[in-house]
Amino acid sequence: MSTEDWGSIAASITLERQDLIVFEPLLRETISKFLTFSSHGLYFPASPPPEMVILGKDGGREIFPAFYPSERKALLPLHRHGELLGIFVARGVPGRITKTVLSLWSSLCVQIMDNLLLQKMARTDTRTGLHTAACLEESLSKDIRLVQRGLWLDTPACLEESLSEFSASVGLICLDVDGFSRINERFGFRFGDRILRDLADLLCRVAPEQALCARLQEDTLAICLSGATSAKCRQLAEVVAVEVDRLECENSITGERLHLSISQGFATYPQDFHGRQLRKSLRELTGLMLEKAQRALRDARERGESQISGFAEIVRSSGLVLDVLPMNRVLVNLGRSVDAQEGQRFLLWSGVGERQAAMTDAGEEDGRSRFCKGELQLIEVYRETSVAEIVLLHDPGFSVLPGDRLSIIGHGKRAYLFGEPHAHQEEQFADNAPGLLSSQAFMKHWAEARRHSSHFSIFLAHLEGIANEPEKGRYVQAEHRIRSLAELAGTVFGSEVMLGRFSFSSLAGFVAGIEPRAYASLAETFVQQAREQLGMAVYAGVAGYPFLNFDKSVIMGNCRKALEHALMLPRPCAMEFCSTSLTISADRFFTRGDIFSAVEEYKLALLTDELNHLARNSLGVCYARLGKLNEAQEQFAKILALNPQDIMATYNQGHTFFKQGESERAEQAFKRCLDLDPRHVFSLLRLGQLAEERGDDKASKHYFEQASLLPGGKGLTHRHLARLELRRGNAEQAREHLHQALVFNPRDALAMHLLAKLYLEQGEDPEIAETLARQSAALKPEQGMFWEVLADALEAQGRREEAALARERAN
Repeated sequence: MSTEDWGSIAASITLERQDLIVFEPLLRETISKFLTFSSHGLYFPASPPPEMVILGKDGGREIFPAFYPSERKALLPLHRHGELLGIFVARGVPGRITKTVLSLWSSLCVQIMDNLLLQKMARTDTRTGLHTAACLEESLSKDIRLVQRGLWLDTPACLEESLSEFSASVGLICLDVDGFSRINERFGFRFGDRILRDLADLLCRVAPEQALCARLQEDTLAICLSGATSAKCRQLAEVVAVEVDRLECENSITGERLHLSISQGFATYPQDFHGRQLRKSLRELTGLMLEKAQRALRDARERGESQISGFAEIVRSSGLVLDVLPMNRVLVNLGRSVDAQEGQRFLLWSGVGERQAAMTDAGEEDGRSRFCKGELQLIEVYRETSVAEIVLLHDPGFSVLPGDRLSIIGHGKRAYLFGEPHAHQEEQFADNAPGLLSSQAFMKHWAEARRHSSHFSIFLAHLEGIANEPEKGRYVQAEHRIRSLAELAGTVFGSEVMLGRFSFSSLAGFVAGIEPRAYASLAETFVQQAREQLGMAVYAGVAGYPFLNFDKSVIMGNCRKALEHALMLPRPCAMEFCSTSLTISADRFFTRGDIFSAVEEYKLALLTDELNHLARNSLGVCYARLGKLNEAQEQFAKILALNPQDIMATYNQGHTFFKQGESERAEQAFKRCLDLDPRHVFSLLRLGQLAEERGDDKASKHYFEQASLLPGGKGLTHRHLARLELRRGNAEQAREHLHQALVFNPRDALAMHLLAKLYLEQGEDPEIAETLARQSAALKPEQGMFWEVLADALEAQGRREEAALARERAN
């Protein structure tokens, strides 16, 4: 791109009224350095107040700050080249303000607006006009933080569906132009830059109002979508693909028209995260999110042009055999970068056309269809690839070849090998450790042994850190460690134990006629001796039969849950399968949005231990999410009958009363919460809402102001205080609170709606009201009143046809 092109794009970046809302925290901070005030707000009048207009030295009109001594209020004009964008209103200004001070303020306001423009230019990619990669990361971090507030069932936010600062998920779509390097080579880089600008304009037009579009690098663009699930990401990606397909770029020199296509990949938080990933720091989660979306984009490019790939789909359906290895093993293209896990099991499918001749000879027409060759299991997972062991081949006449495709068994879950082995599998092979069975041999023996045992126990032991060893010598080191562990296990568990490899870094053990409690004690001894004698960090899970009404075949699954329970703890240990293990498994279903599966798992946890209050509370939360409020109340009441001091159950009970319209009982519950913890922010908020409903504005304001003084409460209270001020006719204070609510959460749909409505009622700029109304309607399209305000804003600008369409959506 030439210097002139760069300059013209930079010159096209101007400040708009919406930017003042975006940069309000910076505005407030900058102005506070030369002006003391107690509160502030932003106004967007259609024209400046008469007292702010003066005659300049050249006889022209100038916009000048104004001060009202009786109200201790200052009006600072925010303008560029004579165009008023907004007014910063500072209240509670102390001291005596002279004309000299006003003149100084005027000069400083000009500098402030220049600095805001520089800030906007720094956040804007000059090649495309989109946001920069740094700006995208900042927005993505904020969205992830908002999701985290309502992600875990041990926080009051898990029930706060009405509070829009808690987002269910966030999606990130990455896309790039297919063959962009060839376009640059053939038509030149200037033409390539023009294509990127056209694509950027298309994204801004197609993406939802609340989405943030950015350029990451070269021709890679991105869309950050707050509240988007995988389905919504795919839906938007398909719309973008259709629009790009219609886009034609003509070379002005040759007249040649170029038809574009793009590849797209997307990831979502928290759906595409699991286990310890969910507990990582905000910075790590942001980086992981970008990495997952770009990995999905790479998968889409590998599939061909105009493809769309979700991160979760890579493991499910994009696996590929890269090479055939000795010892009945293969190298596949799935690794830790796509969350592949040791023990995952896949069906193996032929390459297209491999069986064509045979099928044609048999008289079948579709000789290009794929067929299933067999099954394999991941045993050694690296960053980008994995080693898999062939569990069985369905037809010995067809061998495994590079290019064969994989599809996961269990469709998205950690599908370990729990099924019955086939009769023609090998009995055993000579492993490095005496008496240690291969994974498939162990599964065969375990399936046979459990049939003849009325009670038994099994354990899984995971050796941490093998996958992080240097690639050179990793396999030798792993085999040496597993050998040492197997020898130790034989010593600790005795000669009756049947040992086998479960995966590359884990062992499995089975013994009949021993209770799980005793077996767990031995497993704890095993973990301790592994640490003390071998210097290895080992986590173990233990499960036994009989257990409730579980079938023998699922006890291995219980053992896996016990191992995952142990892996959640900070230090290596052994965990017996218990009610807590089931609770952790249910929590995982909840974080993925599978409420019904979570309910079933919580019920099993309570069958195991009816005093598991955490599981019972979580079950109540799930019932409340499903609208089964009476069932939810029953669960909370059972907890409080045994432990009246349980603040989590007390609050959730009050919240459920609140949703049922039982205001008095809800108020009693929230006051009990404050007796237990006077700093419980959510109880104060709810008490404020209850007082507001019965018309007691004084008590309501008292509760909201109390909440605002507590950690984490200030941002939550502004919208509630704004409603109170509107009811009392204090539009200026309401505006101030709504602006602060948007500073805390730029995607607060209700705050946007109220602010847009306020701008219209005060006769201010309808364009800024339209922008806010569009964003609120995009975030909450089911709210008819949001569309009504949008229609009013459009009508105020004379756009009656668009207003009529908005009113149709409202109805």
